[in-house]
Amino acid sequence: MTAKEYLQQVYHLNEKIESKLEQIARLQSTATRVTTVITGTPGGGTRLSSRIENAVVAVQQQSDYLADEIKQLLNLRNEVAAAIAELDNHNERIVLEYRYLCFYSWQQIAHVMRTGIRYIFKVHTRALKNFSERYIKGQ
Repeated sequence: MTAKEYLQQVYHLNEKIESKLEQIARLQSTATRVTTVITGTPGGGTRLSSRIENAVVAVQQQSDYLADEIKQLLNLRNEVAAAIAELDNHNERIVLEYRYLCFYSWQQIAHVMRTGIRYIFKVHTRALKNFSERYIKGQ
């Protein structure tokens, strides 16, 4: 895996996290719609209650599973952010953070750093080289 591929996985992590959060929201919405009808007459409604309870438990288990997956994805994102933060050169760190953690375009990075886009490309190339020497080859 190249340094660029390693850093680009954060973008895909962000997509996965958004997807899992959406799944959790849908599950929770489904769980809140599951209700029972309470009547004054006793009866053999225990099967229905049991099935509803099982459905709610299943929804909660799936939500917990998705939350654990999100936690793992966030840990990987934090690992990448920590690796970027350890680069020695300030400009290299900033370019990698804006590009791979904030998902800025090259034009946005150049604008924020008040410099030309060619300079950003040079810093990016140098940053990838330094990042690769420090983190990728050691894996």
